[in-house]
Amino acid sequence: MLTALKEYLTKTGYDNVYIDYMPAAEMTRKAINCTEWDNTVAGINDGTGTHYIQIQVRDADYKSAYTTCKSIFELLDSGSEEKLIDLTEDVFCIARPRRAPLIYARDNLTTTIYCEIALWGKI
Repeated sequence: MLTALKEYLTKTGYDNVYIDYMPAAEMTRKAINCTEWDNTVAGINDGTGTHYIQIQVRDADYKSAYTTCKSIFELLDSGSEEKLIDLTEDVFCIARPRRAPLIYARDNLTTTIYCEIALWGKI
């Protein structure tokens, strides 16, 4: 699911997207990291499950990091109609927001904002 999410974010215009890895700020100040922190399998074991994803967005200043994180958070929301999101040609999901953008870390070079989403689809 993370590989499909990275592909989706890249094709919708986000760059420097990483999976389970945030490069050093000295390498690139602007980066997006997608990490799966938990997953569950459906009770009827139909091959689906929920993937709990944390998305971290790092940029040179708070406003840029927050704006990017908020736009990803809003992009990955299937809404009350539970609209399917086609991450790739083969991978689709229903996306639910879990935690709105919050500050994760700040230093003299960068600010990192994170949000959490749940993606329901094939395991």
